[in-house]
Amino acid sequence: MNELPNQNILYVDTLCQELYSPKSQEQRANAERLLDVAFPTFSETSTVRANGASPLGVKIQSPLETSMFCRWLLEKSTSPYAQMFAAARLKGLVLDHYTMFSMPQKMELRNFVLNYMAQHPDYQPFVLSSLAQLFATITKVGWFEGEEFKNITNDLSNFIQSTPDHIIVGLQILSITVAEMNQQSPRNLTKQRKTAIGFRDTALLEIFQLGLVVMRRLLNGGILFANDLKKNKTKEYCLTLLRNCLAFDFIGTSPDESGEDVGSIQVTSSWRSTVEDPSFLQIMFEAYKQFQPPHSSQVMEVLVQISSIRRSLFNEEERSKFLYSLMKGISEILIGNVGLSDLSNYHEFCRLLSRFRSTYQLSEIAEKSGYNEWIDLVADFSIKGFNNWQLVPNSVQYLLTFWSKMLSSTGSSRSGSITKLELIASRLTKKNITSKIESVETAIEDPLENEDAKKNDLEMFANIARCKYDEANAAITNAFNPVAQQFQALLQQANTSVVHDYLKILDVIETKFAWLVYMIGGLIGGRQTYVSTEDQDLIDGELTCKVVNLLTAVKSWNGPRGNDTGYEKLELAFIYFFQQFRKSYIGENVQKISKVYSKLSDQLGINDQTMLLDLIVQKIGTNLNMWAQCSKIIQRTVALFNDLAGGYTSVRLLRNIPTTQFIIQKHTVKDFPFLDAPNNLRTRIIYYSALSRVLFADDNVERDFEEFVRPWDITMAQLGALNSFEAFRQPAVKVTLSGIFRDLRGFLSAIQGRKNFLIFFEWFYPNYMQILCRALEAWSDDILAITILKFFLEFVNNRTQRLNFDISSPNGILLFRETSKVISTYGHQIKNRPLMSLDKYIEKYKGISICFNILTKSFAGRYVNFGVFALYGDNALEIALKTSFEMMLSVPIEDILAYPKFSRALFDWLDTFTNEYMMALPNMDSDVFLYIMRSLAEGIQQPDGAPCSSACNAIDHICTFVVQQSAMQKPKQHWLLVYLNEFSTVLPTLFVANFNVVLFEDRQNQWSLSRPLLCLILLNQDYLNKYTENILQHQLPERREALRKAIKTLMEDVDFNLTTKNRDKFTQNLSTFKRELTNGNVILVQKKMDAKIM
Repeated sequence: MNELPNQNILYVDTLCQELYSPKSQEQRANAERLLDVAFPTFSETSTVRANGASPLGVKIQSPLETSMFCRWLLEKSTSPYAQMFAAARLKGLVLDHYTMFSMPQKMELRNFVLNYMAQHPDYQPFVLSSLAQLFATITKVGWFEGEEFKNITNDLSNFIQSTPDHIIVGLQILSITVAEMNQQSPRNLTKQRKTAIGFRDTALLEIFQLGLVVMRRLLNGGILFANDLKKNKTKEYCLTLLRNCLAFDFIGTSPDESGEDVGSIQVTSSWRSTVEDPSFLQIMFEAYKQFQPPHSSQVMEVLVQISSIRRSLFNEEERSKFLYSLMKGISEILIGNVGLSDLSNYHEFCRLLSRFRSTYQLSEIAEKSGYNEWIDLVADFSIKGFNNWQLVPNSVQYLLTFWSKMLSSTGSSRSGSITKLELIASRLTKKNITSKIESVETAIEDPLENEDAKKNDLEMFANIARCKYDEANAAITNAFNPVAQQFQALLQQANTSVVHDYLKILDVIETKFAWLVYMIGGLIGGRQTYVSTEDQDLIDGELTCKVVNLLTAVKSWNGPRGNDTGYEKLELAFIYFFQQFRKSYIGENVQKISKVYSKLSDQLGINDQTMLLDLIVQKIGTNLNMWAQCSKIIQRTVALFNDLAGGYTSVRLLRNIPTTQFIIQKHTVKDFPFLDAPNNLRTRIIYYSALSRVLFADDNVERDFEEFVRPWDITMAQLGALNSFEAFRQPAVKVTLSGIFRDLRGFLSAIQGRKNFLIFFEWFYPNYMQILCRALEAWSDDILAITILKFFLEFVNNRTQRLNFDISSPNGILLFRETSKVISTYGHQIKNRPLMSLDKYIEKYKGISICFNILTKSFAGRYVNFGVFALYGDNALEIALKTSFEMMLSVPIEDILAYPKFSRALFDWLDTFTNEYMMALPNMDSDVFLYIMRSLAEGIQQPDGAPCSSACNAIDHICTFVVQQSAMQKPKQHWLLVYLNEFSTVLPTLFVANFNVVLFEDRQNQWSLSRPLLCLILLNQDYLNKYTENILQHQLPERREALRKAIKTLMEDVDFNLTTKNRDKFTQNLSTFKRELTNGNVILVQKKMDAKIM
């Protein structure tokens, strides 16, 4: 390669600086464009067609030339930005074009990078990181190319044995290489896994051992550093290397490291001698003691991983030694309180305890020498943590996990260890309870706000507390009684003075009660059906009595005082308690006779689950009446009601309860004002869904249904009396319409059976259908129209075949007539509406998408014989389709594709419409036809799988019909064939769109893409040869022949017909074709579509 002038280097340096540190986005875009011209990747269309003078003054013709100039830039430039750019561009070339490099060229590039880093260990960290990433990529893609690529430890050991700067670079390269080898490649998962396994078996352990060597030298002072900065960098990179090695996916399970339940680390048996070496754990614990934060917390992270190494790696003797060493190290940290004042260290140490218990069984832990002292140390540490849980709330959950797992295994341990653990469990329970109560008056943040974390903690707390349940009950009682006494005294004082004077104190008391009720709920929810004893059920009954008595006392006190008060928290706690009680003692999985009800019977007169269910429903009714403005309480109350209505047994019990009967009879806003609150619009849908399930739980429901809908009848009668457009436009009428159609939608959504749906259908149709159409016409320009359309979408949805009318019934045809009216009423109003705001979807497109969904449900429901309409001269079908086409044409295709819900609705409709219905039309407007074809050409290119698959199905329906009609050779051509002949670019455009997605993109829906492609190939045989030859000429010369052969295999053993066998063979060939391209790492350059639909 000829030497280039220095000014070229300076110019490239400037461009690289503008790329990574631009003054404006325009400057960055210009620099990126010029650098793409100078150093083309040959992976994008732009790089092949780039015009203009190259900043290098040289026109590069191949990826190999680009790589040479990138190396030249590394050698000549002193700019860190240029160096980083060159490394990144080389990485891209290696990923996309590595198969084009000869073996000597590959080795030359690998050795160049390694030598370059050895010569410049003092470069900027981000430059060294980019170069290390490049080396890791070369190693990964060339792993099976030759033994030289596998000699990574031999090459990098030279760095480790050299200067401190070289040690840092070597550790960085090794760490990044391990991470890269563990990284999944989206292009070829099979090849990536084979590479990872090869790396695991030949290099990973040696790399880990190199990290341990450096760690020993750090602890022994065997490395002389010029300053603390380099020493700290060495510690950081060494620990990162060790952590990456242990985080390697040894068995290909790809665990989610963000979770704590990742299981054991499945190191191979070759690691045994390294892990069993007594000095291994000693080194890590010593490092923790010597290193200061943040490196000490990194050491603890490594120890967490070490504690997760699979037990089966060891024989019984060695496992015992290893376990003892771990316990000894933990004890030394606890005895000396080593580093635990640092919050990061504390957090990781809690994780260590949790993962340690997940790996080892209680029985083998308990048999170790010094176990009693060890478990006491951990218990004391945990109690201190519970006492200061507000400072480390995220760490305490690991302590709860540790103890929860320890105590859940007591059944398989010897009696001595069980007794010890039970005593500890009692201490932990008492401290957890008292610390929560004591924290109420000093809390910095309110933990009751974090619902998910609170529920997880309560579940683990229950496992601990139920181990010694009688003492847990005593602890709850000891905490409960003083608060109850204080509450009672306050009530007496408040009765003789101004209530406002006591609100602050009352707020604290109620927050304490909230904690106690939450904990009682957690304890009862922790009941295990086949494990729980009668004594424990009696305790559950006693605790339930406390909550019910408290509920009665609070109910008699006062009403809501606003959001975020202790009273609100207490109400949420009651709801949580009843949810937990429902899971444990109400429903089909509950024993018919439980001791919990004997205690409730003795103290409260509640004899069985029916009576307690009545109490719960009373509470639900009270909340819905009193807390109308508190959306959080309303949402959770309705969720509780919905859960009760969702159980097979509980909904039948619920149906016969007097309180439920009252709610069914008085379910409207008059008795439950929460229905009027704007924040509860979604909740009221769930509310009526639950009521629907309760109402229809009885088989003979006709009379009750009439009673239930009577308030709706009254409302509908009032709406029906409105005799003008202006009357429907009144604000009060709008509120009424919004409420009733939301309620009807919720009620209808829960109906599954044909019989129950028919009851609703005969009530609503035809009496109130006219009101719906008039309301839709009056409010088509308002969000209310969306509410009405969503109800109607539910009305025409043939879910679970509920709309299958009798063969003698005309209801299916009548229903579609109404569907046609709804579509035309809304469509005529919306199609020409100008957009007035930036939110096009809400203003216009959302309603159109719902109309498409209504048509999809109507046509796919199969409850209408659409041939009847033309036979009897009924234009309902014609009007519905015409209106849908007009709405479609009113929206630019680009806007449809910009909104995922809109595009999904359109392509689902086209998928359904093109399946038989489109071909049955006598004709179609050419503008509509071309719009549909353009939409399908765009839809098949969408990355979202659902619209793409629907577009594929629609194209397949159309092309299959065309192929079949062409074979028949009828004297009069179908209008579809006439249009395809007239607009000759339609089929080529569809073919190019489909074929390009298959060639240039890696999609998960290959099967869907293959179905229309065969049809398009049969209809575009001449164009296929022309286009594929054009594609071949657009590729790099080195890849043309391989691609030509691969394309020819697509039609091997495939006949020119559309039989099922033939289609399946083509799909297999297509899968083979894609696999060969992926395995060969062939990156194709996409040619822009030339064919366009008019």
